[in-house]
Formats: sequence, C-alpha cells, structure tokens
Amino acid sequence: MSLLEQRSEAAAVPAVETARDDLLLICVNYRKPVETARFVSSAREQTLNSALHVIVVDNSPPDGEGGVPEAVRDDPHVTTIAPGKNLGYFGGAAVALSGYLKSNALPDWVIVSNPDVYFPDHDVLHRLCDIHRGSEPAVLAPSIRTLNSGVDQNPYMRVRPDAWRIRLNSRIFSIYPVDAVYQGLSWIKHRSLDGVAKERPATTAGFATKIYAPHGSFIALHRTYFEKGGTLDYGAFLFGEEIFVAETASRLGLTVLYEPGVVIEHTERSTAKGLWNRDISRYRRQASRYLARKFF
Repeated sequence: MSLLEQRSEAAAVPAVETARDDLLLICVNYRKPVETARFVSSAREQTLNSALHVIVVDNSPPDGEGGVPEAVRDDPHVTTIAPGKNLGYFGGAAVALSGYLKSNALPDWVIVSNPDVYFPDHDVLHRLCDIHRGSEPAVLAPSIRTLNSGVDQNPYMRVRPDAWRIRLNSRIFSIYPVDAVYQGLSWIKHRSLDGVAKERPATTAGFATKIYAPHGSFIALHRTYFEKGGTLDYGAFLFGEEIFVAETASRLGLTVLYEPGVVIEHTERSTAKGLWNRDISRYRRQASRYLARKFF
C-alpha cells in the first residue's frame, strides 16, 4: 500500500469523539447562604466533558438575611436569579429552566437541587451522565446519604402509595392541630431510625432498580422527561414534588431509576424547627389536596 493510499484510508476512519453532555444544574436557595456557596463550589469542581451550566434561584426576601452570597453572585460561571419573592421549590426551578431555554437548547440533563447537598467526589456528575449512556432513564435518583446517620434517602418511594393513604394525608394535613401532632410523631420516629442507622455496619451499594418516586433534594431529569411532555410546572407551592414527578413519569410511560452507583451527600440536619409553623402547615395542606385531586 502506498503512502497516499494509507493517508486516504486513515482519513476515511472517523475520529472517535468523547461523549459530551449538556447539564443544567438548578439550585433553589431560601435563606441558606452558607450551604448555597458550598454547593456551587462543589459543583464547579466537577470534572466533565462539557461546561456545566449552574443557575441559583434566590427565593429569599430581597431585604432579608439568607440571600445568595456575593461570591456566588459575582461568579461569571453562575447565573443568579432573584425574583424578589419566594416562588417555591419547583416554582423557582421552572422559572430558571424557562429563562435558560429562551437562549439555549434543551440540555441532556436538568438537575433540580436543594443547596444543602454537595458532591463528595469530582466525578459524580460525569458518572451520572455516563452510567446508563444510551439507555438513560427519564428520572435518575442517586444515593443521597445524610450527614448525621448515613441513611440513604433514596428510594423516596419504591412503589406507588395507595389512593386512600394520599387522601388520608390530605385530611390529616387539613386540620392544623392534627397536622402538628402528626409532624411531631413523625419527627420522633425518624430521629429514632437515624439512631438505629448509626449503629448498623456500612453496606455495599446495591443494583440500579426501577422505583416510583425520587427524593426531592436532588432530582436528575433526562431530556426525554421533557421531550415526552414532562414539566416542572407543579400545582403547589411546596411539598410533594416527588410524587408529582413520579406521577408525571408514570403517566408518560417513563422510567424512574434508583442508582446507588452515584452518591450525593446531604447535610440536612434533623431538627424540630418549623415543624409546627402554620405557614409550612398550610403549604403541606395545599400540596396534599392538589396531589389527591390531581392524581389519586
């Protein structure tokens, strides 16, 4: 074979390109400036094949404490949105996504996150993109380990709850004194379970499995979720986003996958603060009624 023929043959072989992904990471902050700064720093340290788009939605009061730190606002790689009022969790995320899509194509992954999570390794998001490449689930629920106990908060729900349970919750949450007692008992139960979990030996990660609902603190939505008709336009201000995503995916015939091979750390602390707040109770009541009426 002549040198010219060798060059022609080499030119005919396509170059192998590293798979690239566009990721939009939406962090919704409400009076958690320290956690938000840490979250953004952790996200910016991720090793990816493409640039990571980070949007921080600041739901904090415009003149109050707890807004987005100046270092985050001044970061040229981070977009900060300050609506001037609290839009709620998915409400803020929906505004961020809508604004992003005005000048950008739909990314491969849209991740909606609380600020009190972080990435323990530099390749967490790369692993999230790569672990099911070619057969990506519409919704991916990573392992979310709590700071205090190491409990994995996913799967949030393995199977769909019975309709009577959702309707019962909507009744419980509709009466403030009953809701207050229920929340107190629930908090005590979870504190006890956290204590038991601390005494258990560490277990190895299991296999990826299909589940009903992902934990709301960090939800990864593949582009297929939106292409098939999924949305972030949740009909309640706060609470129940997990069931909203689960029901949306189910109705569209999409997969929600728990993936223990992708690990997120959650610094949320178990505290009774806010359990008996009347505004929080009202949001819980509105969400439970919406879910019962809409899906059950």
